[in-house]
Amino acid sequence: MASQRLLVAGTLVATLAIGLAHTATRAEQDYLGADKSEADGSMAHNYASWAADPTEAGPDLPPAGRSLFDFVFTEPKGDFRVYELPFPFSALIDRIRTHLDHREIMGGTRFAIIPIGRSLQRVAAAPDFFDSPRTVVAVTGEPSADAVNGGMLLKDRLYIAYVEKTNSLEVISYNETAGRFEFQLVKDYRAGAEPKVYYADRAICISCHQNHAPIFSRPMWRETNANGQVADMLRAAGTDMRLSTQANNGFPDDIERAAIRATDLVMLQTIWQHGCEDSYDQAASRRCRAAALTSMLQHGLSGKRGFDSNAPDYREDFVATLSRNWAYKWPQGLSIARSSITDRNPIAAGSAQEDFFDWKAAAHIPPSLDPLRPRLPQETLYVASTSDTLRFIYGWANSFPAADFSIIDQLLLERAADAEAEQSVYRARCRARQDSSASLHKLRCMRLPGEEGSVSLYGHAENNGMALFERPNFGIGGKPHDIELVTGPATMTGEQYVMHASPKDAAITTRLRDGRRLVNVRFTWNTSPVEEHETRAVDVSVEVFFVDDFIHVRHAIGRLLEKNPELFEAQPLVRARMMPALLEQLQTTEASGRDNTWCCIDDTGMPSVTRDAPEVDTAAMGNDKLRPFFRYCATCHLTGEEFPPNFLSGSASQVAENLRSCAPRMLVRLSAWLTPATQRVKSPMPPATALPSLGTTEQYWASSDDLESMRAYVEGLARESNHPAGDSTAAVGAYEGLPSCLPTVN
Repeated sequence: MASQRLLVAGTLVATLAIGLAHTATRAEQDYLGADKSEADGSMAHNYASWAADPTEAGPDLPPAGRSLFDFVFTEPKGDFRVYELPFPFSALIDRIRTHLDHREIMGGTRFAIIPIGRSLQRVAAAPDFFDSPRTVVAVTGEPSADAVNGGMLLKDRLYIAYVEKTNSLEVISYNETAGRFEFQLVKDYRAGAEPKVYYADRAICISCHQNHAPIFSRPMWRETNANGQVADMLRAAGTDMRLSTQANNGFPDDIERAAIRATDLVMLQTIWQHGCEDSYDQAASRRCRAAALTSMLQHGLSGKRGFDSNAPDYREDFVATLSRNWAYKWPQGLSIARSSITDRNPIAAGSAQEDFFDWKAAAHIPPSLDPLRPRLPQETLYVASTSDTLRFIYGWANSFPAADFSIIDQLLLERAADAEAEQSVYRARCRARQDSSASLHKLRCMRLPGEEGSVSLYGHAENNGMALFERPNFGIGGKPHDIELVTGPATMTGEQYVMHASPKDAAITTRLRDGRRLVNVRFTWNTSPVEEHETRAVDVSVEVFFVDDFIHVRHAIGRLLEKNPELFEAQPLVRARMMPALLEQLQTTEASGRDNTWCCIDDTGMPSVTRDAPEVDTAAMGNDKLRPFFRYCATCHLTGEEFPPNFLSGSASQVAENLRSCAPRMLVRLSAWLTPATQRVKSPMPPATALPSLGTTEQYWASSDDLESMRAYVEGLARESNHPAGDSTAAVGAYEGLPSCLPTVN
């Protein structure tokens, strides 16, 4: 079978199942979180204040850089790189896992098996849905811990869907340079063939992927193999169920969460580029981004426990600039598109046997569950105070892997002897139980009211062993994770015991939220004999010493502002540019000269970017009766793919015959614009989100002469083929029972 078109009704992660019921019940919609306004009818959205505008798809080909998929699946060949896609699909996944930390659960990938979903390929395997189901994979793992220069960051950035019968892959993967997700299609993915990789018609993809990123269903993910009935039917069909360990709600949940984080990544890039941008003061714009970078590094180095939100540069350079720009650019708030769509169960009660499975009804997508339908935003963000900006710092820090912060931490350790790093100390008076070995148990230290340099904590300290601080609280310094220490032997100095402890080796050292690093802890208490197997209460003084080596990070960012101001311009935040530049400023003379080439922005020698161009006939385009179809339908239907049906591709006679074949279905779709939204059995075409780019609105389009002429034309063709009704309120299943728009090409 010819390869299918990429994504629209849900591309890979939008591959959700279709139910047998005519429409979701009100109770089901309420439970699954379907928005009332979405359930009740079409909406006229104002996308001017959205982080991603579903009416503006952007260029099909990358405006800069390449997708992560291209970096994973190309290999050097002479002076160039060529695509190398392992087959079978399991080998393809193994290739991805070579870039992930081997300690990740399930190798750092998550699967869902979906026999009937809401992708464009939902009927590609018909009627053998359970013999050739759709497999969706999302990368959720961190880069390999020992990877050079931080490795390849694929987490939340790479999604692939595969239907064996179509010999094709649908791909969504991030483009580091452009700061956006790319949509791609791989054709001829089969044994013995040379796969061909294309970039997709982005407008088609964005019509469903309105967040410009992957989408997935809400719980309980009943279209996947997490649904026991679906899994049973897959097994009965002999489908490879080696992924049966994924048959639980945990793994689809991970995919949905990854899609949500991917959508946040789109939002964070919008704020980085435009939230800080003051067109009247470029220096302030750069300082705003530099202050954000400083705070996100504090957050990452503290183990994601917070950052110094009281720092002058954060408040004056970031919060003040962002708040001012926000009030001007997004006075009604900044809306985030919804990545989660309503769940759907393809298996009706009592029909878990394939002999009784009505696949035509299962393939039906009512408008209320159609990913094409305009969706309300996931949320709308406002900036009115410092607390409203915390999420952005957390998000930017989370968009960098933990290994990056470990690298920075190690470079700071290399500069431990630098005199400019000041020391500070926190003190506490504590109570504990001392045993005969001079170990301290049930250590309890309470912060002293009004004293900034005091600490509260609970724990124990074993003589010549380990110490543990539970729930430490350093006041404005923050509350780091429980602190594990290595203690030396308690020694007697005069009439006192003295015990020293240092942080236990870890991937990243213990730091406060302002970046200061814990270097040493000293315990002192009066000596007193304790009998063996006994303990006695003692008063203990605790001193916790920190060094402010984060000052090196501040100085490094200051030098970058001076020497590399382009890093802080209104362009995407690119890890592979920011990290090597920062590390170059941080590394010591002894460490200089290390390779600082980071993935994935150098696209030298990459295969050319291509689209699968359709066949276009100028004679057909010049036909007066066909001209409206080319104007309003060409974006999605003048393509080189079968899905959505490419009825405008080919010679003039072929286009005319295509329209004749597609007329019954087209009549339903066009007539839907004349039907009350709550009575529509199918979503109208063109999709509502496409109308702004076509120069019209829902109100004007529904009463336009062009719509009427198109509807009348296909109605005439439908009558000629004895399919005259084309009623958009026809019973569920009637639409799926109409002849296929275009014949399937094998």
